[in-house]
Amino acid sequence: MNNTERFNSRTLKKRKENFVQSMIFSRRLIKKEVFIIYSLFFLCSLILILLYGKAELHLRLNKFHSSFFDVFFKYSTFLGDGILFGVLVVGFFFIKRKMALVFAVSGVLTLIITHLFKKIIFKGIPRPAGFLGVENLHLIEGVKMAFWNSFPSGHTITAFAIFTVLCLYFKKCVSQYLWATLAIIAGISRVYLSQHFWIDIFVGSVLGIIIGFVSMNLFFPMKKNDYQCS
Repeated sequence: MNNTERFNSRTLKKRKENFVQSMIFSRRLIKKEVFIIYSLFFLCSLILILLYGKAELHLRLNKFHSSFFDVFFKYSTFLGDGILFGVLVVGFFFIKRKMALVFAVSGVLTLIITHLFKKIIFKGIPRPAGFLGVENLHLIEGVKMAFWNSFPSGHTITAFAIFTVLCLYFKKCVSQYLWATLAIIAGISRVYLSQHFWIDIFVGSVLGIIIGFVSMNLFFPMKKNDYQCS
């Protein structure tokens, strides 16, 4: 190995170390209470998944419905629509162009990972309507049902990727409560509408958070003193 190769190897190693450190520092930009909120969602999800089979759990949850939540979740599910990436890219282009790039990369990563999991690795896994039958579910009028490629939830990945980026952008600010809540609502809406099983949104939330952290750190490497509100 010549000197140039050694230099390139050391440079690459240093960049990897800096990126890992940046990811670690990013966690400190999230308010402790927001971290607790997601931790509760994570732990509750894990317990439910371990206690029940996905079909049994879905049927149990599907019994809890009301006319208010039918309307609420019918429209709140759009919080996980991929078009939001486009809206945020355009919006931040006029506010802070580097952030527009963050959302663009986050959108591309979400698209790639979602396609990889849903259409290649876990292709053909039935959704609740396909697995349990529409006649056994409480369905909401006007909601078009999907039957296949259930795992994981693309809407949930999208919502958590977007709102993780927003949490990191609005460092340590109270708006993080809103972003975390909206992401969880988007995920739960997919189960309420019987478009996904709970395990789909659970894994989707984890993937979305990872995408959000990676996208943000590619353009805004975090340092120890980056803890103030934007």
